[in-house]
Amino acid sequence: MITLGIIGVLVALGVTLLRATPQPHDVASQVSSSLAEASRKAVAGGAVRADVAAALGSPARTRAVFTATTDGVTVTIERLEEDAPPSTAASWVELSSKHLHRSVTLAGYTPTAVLADGGSPSVSVGTTGSFEVRCNPDGTCTGITLYLVNDNGGRRARVVVLPLGGTPMTFAKW
Repeated sequence: MITLGIIGVLVALGVTLLRATPQPHDVASQVSSSLAEASRKAVAGGAVRADVAAALGSPARTRAVFTATTDGVTVTIERLEEDAPPSTAASWVELSSKHLHRSVTLAGYTPTAVLADGGSPSVSVGTTGSFEVRCNPDGTCTGITLYLVNDNGGRRARVVVLPLGGTPMTFAKW
């Protein structure tokens, strides 16, 4: 009985210690992948009709919506679906949604692409907030820098989206 108790304790410790906890750089790679998907979907969707783009004030075909709650951060990719002409209305339709691991939080963002180290978020997201990154039919997206940090604040990562297009870049530090 004592032997079984010791084995049970060792198994419980082993499972706890060997369970992989994602680091900020891992989550940054997931975010980067989601943003690249939004860019690809924007290109595949083609141009937004000129009258619809004028009515909405944006030619964006897709967007990545980041929503922070007390349960963590969710990244939702949405595509703009236009109503039939002559209507200039359109609505956003969800294509995919990904919930980021709770051990890594979104500290905030800067609404420009920051390539130099040593920066920090100019806009805090906190536990309740949302923002979006829009992607145009030519594959370009809103320039932005996202800052990620693990629970104890020891490890950090950032995702930089250049407004010129291309795959978002991930960095293992701020």
